[in-house]
Amino acid sequence: MTGLVHAHSGLRYIALLLLVIALVNAFSNMKSGKYAKKDKMINLFAMVTLHIQLLIGLVLYFFGDKVGFSDWVGGGTAPHRFFAVEHILIMLLAIVFITLGRKKAENHAMDSYKHKLIVRYYGLGLILIFIAIPWPFIYPELGLGYF
Repeated sequence: MTGLVHAHSGLRYIALLLLVIALVNAFSNMKSGKYAKKDKMINLFAMVTLHIQLLIGLVLYFFGDKVGFSDWVGGGTAPHRFFAVEHILIMLLAIVFITLGRKKAENHAMDSYKHKLIVRYYGLGLILIFIAIPWPFIYPELGLGYF
């Protein structure tokens, strides 16, 4: 399990970087009105990386030691409750927004609007992900580091 925890923690930086790249790309191409294969691939890689994170996270959720299912009713400690409820729900919501945003962008007829959809949905997803990551400066009671 330790290897999965490190993979999940390390992959977060790649996922965040890809989300930022997708957002910068969408911002910079909004005026051009063109939605090329490069744009599709950037958005796809960001989304796929988050889905890989989700799969690793689900394995850790059900088989790791940070979540006790009695924590759902508030009986657990703060770290267990954070991972049992807050972290997974906010991350799932963020991944749903990002997946929906990419799907809506791919299906929309106007290329210029596709970039606007990516900015909206990926931006909202990025904000939610930043909130749900157990940063040591926000959640010092969890006793976690940056990696």
